[in-house]
Amino acid sequence: MLLEITFNYKSKNDIFEYLLGYYAKDYTYHYEQKDEKITIKVKGEKDEIQAFCTTLEKISHSVFLNKFDLKLIEEDFTPIKKEKNFTKRSFLTRLNANAYTQGELLSNEWGVFVDEEFKIENEFIKITKENFHDNLKKALERLKKQEKIYFKNSKGVYVFEIFNDNLDDFLIPSDPKHINAFFSCNNEQFKILAGVEKPLMKLKFNAIFRQNHSPTQEYFKIKLYDNLFLFAICYELEKEGVKFLNFKKIEHFEDDFEVAFIENELLVCKGYDYILPEFRNLIFQKEDKNFARISCILTDFKDKKTLLLELSKAYDDVILLDKELNLLKLSLPKSFDEFYKTISQDDVAKRLLANYEKEFTLVQKEFNVTNSFFNLFGMIGMILELDKDVQKAALALLALADESKMAKGVRIDFKLNEQKEFDYTKTLRSVMSFKLAGVENQIIALGVVESLAYFLRDLFDDLKAKNQVDCVVLSGSLFEHKSLSKNVFKHIPFFKLSDVPLWI
Repeated sequence: MLLEITFNYKSKNDIFEYLLGYYAKDYTYHYEQKDEKITIKVKGEKDEIQAFCTTLEKISHSVFLNKFDLKLIEEDFTPIKKEKNFTKRSFLTRLNANAYTQGELLSNEWGVFVDEEFKIENEFIKITKENFHDNLKKALERLKKQEKIYFKNSKGVYVFEIFNDNLDDFLIPSDPKHINAFFSCNNEQFKILAGVEKPLMKLKFNAIFRQNHSPTQEYFKIKLYDNLFLFAICYELEKEGVKFLNFKKIEHFEDDFEVAFIENELLVCKGYDYILPEFRNLIFQKEDKNFARISCILTDFKDKKTLLLELSKAYDDVILLDKELNLLKLSLPKSFDEFYKTISQDDVAKRLLANYEKEFTLVQKEFNVTNSFFNLFGMIGMILELDKDVQKAALALLALADESKMAKGVRIDFKLNEQKEFDYTKTLRSVMSFKLAGVENQIIALGVVESLAYFLRDLFDDLKAKNQVDCVVLSGSLFEHKSLSKNVFKHIPFFKLSDVPLWI
């Protein structure tokens, strides 16, 4: 009997490949990882195949795994067990977590027990099987006294305590069943949070939590326990009625792994642990890390005719055709006065400015910003009086768009001028006109984000009609906002995402 299982796996890392090999080691099998698919073939008697399928249920889920296809095949194969050096992982998995609940201490499938160090008394110590229970008892005693515990890993140093209305950097529930006590979390988001990589993810506080605790933000970061000692702390505290632990990162070494889940698409926002090692090495060896990050992303799509949309909160935006030609010529002003002087050269715009000044105070602000749509959003946000700081105004505008329940916003001008340069003045003039007409800020905010998506769609459609592109590759931190990503997904269905993070 021959069985073939094909997994859709949206990453080139070796996590799921290793787990498959680990649980298939007692069977006759062959596997291959190519592009975004991992295929494993197993042969044996019927009871052996059934036993293998049962064994697969023990494998921890990965955030990069979205579906699989299982079928019986007739063509035989030659078993090949590849010799490969796999990356050691310190994950909490079903294997060691379930063992603890049964009173046993086990390492995970990679042979790692607890990689992190904990400071329970005076200094950081390594948690071993020998000192596990003694240190667990001490940690629980301190936490119950409302004291704090420290731990350190490759990403930084953290301090945590039992949640007592303070919100620092992120929360961890004592049991996943408590997530919905604080947050609105659907099944797909829950599945991502429970992945073996244990990512950070922003979730929206539910109405009951907002009513009882009055948080200053609508969204907050959450993750599940990611090592055995932390799991044991949560497991024991849950018996005492504790629902959440509050964490603060007090020393930063690297970004934590963070994702967003938008319209059933996983976007890797931060954290470089799960990309190819050669990509990671290249990025962090280069002085221009963002350019190196973009190069790695394009390597993933070297066989495609790509249009790269690199829209960032920290760098100049780039729209790259055929991996080398930047089509975006965007040059923002150094002040609002520069913008006013530019549009005053046009009679229609000059009349708009005069009428606008009768109703509203003109923004007076100088700034030194990157040439990006994010900072254009910031100028718009300042016009809408969302904030006096350009970046905070941009985030406020995006928050309005992200939270909008409306079907659509107003159409804002996103256009190129005769020199094929992006005409930011048309965009700002359009916003001022709608504000003057009394249109609500949220309708304008949604319209701004939608109109950017339409602009990108029209650009792509034009290039595709000329057979110059066949897909867009989305890159850059602006895409972590659901209002933009959702609209781009909708209007440009030929999109690709990389497992290389949006941020650097």
